Amino acid sequence: MKFTKLISVLSIFLLAACGGEDDSQQQKEAASKPKRDCNLTMGWESRAPYQFERNGEITGIDIQIFTQAADKINCDVTFVEKSWTQLLTDLEKGEVDVLAGATITPEREAFANFSTPYRDESFTLFIRGSNSYNGNTLSGFLSRSQKVGITSDYFYGKEVYELMNHPQYSSLFVDSKSGEQSFFNILYSEIDGVLADPVEGHYIIKRKRLDDKIKASNVHIPSDSVAYMFSKKTIQDKRLTELQAAIKEMVANDKIKQVIAQF
Repeated sequence: MKFTKLISVLSIFLLAACGGEDDSQQQKEAASKPKRDCNLTMGWESRAPYQFERNGEITGIDIQIFTQAADKINCDVTFVEKSWTQLLTDLEKGEVDVLAGATITPEREAFANFSTPYRDESFTLFIRGSNSYNGNTLSGFLSRSQKVGITSDYFYGKEVYELMNHPQYSSLFVDSKSGEQSFFNILYSEIDGVLADPVEGHYIIKRKRLDDKIKASNVHIPSDSVAYMFSKKTIQDKRLTELQAAIKEMVANDKIKQVIAQF
């Protein structure tokens, strides 16, 4: 009995010793890993397939492109989810470092720098499946007193901007926090259509199984280029130059198309 106890005690000491060696080895490996030079905070909103969460991971076309660019300059990326309006405010304050999918405008250039444009973004009017409108102009749709959902603080181009400020049509535009919310507003009859990126729109319809309820109309708003926005308060000088160069290189080498093909 005493001999058995002695064996058990020795076994415990041996296991502890082995565990100590494992822990020591893990600590050495962790210490040998190079530390990142920086950490960048990227704001995002749910816009599949561009920005979304899947199995607890933030991913999407815009996310993957930027994380690859950040990796090239030895930067980690953390994510903050808010509405687009809130993210723009945070970027201006310097509470967020970067945003994706942004149209370059004079108003935004006052507080942000931009990367080279990395993809084009157009808009399609999606309408209720039973809607009979078959015209190809947004003004024609609005002239029927039909309401259109838009996302707050998105830039839809000059044509839409002028209609949004037209005395006859301005009240027919209905803001929401996200494009996906506007799609459900169509089902709830709060609006009659929604302007959305065609890739995003078809993705929402497929994922939410709305094929028999919502359809793409013949109204298409010409595409515009979008870029990454960098806060002037937090990303400056060398870091800004490095990020812009990394994204420009990805565009030149068709790395962007490879990322898009994954989705």
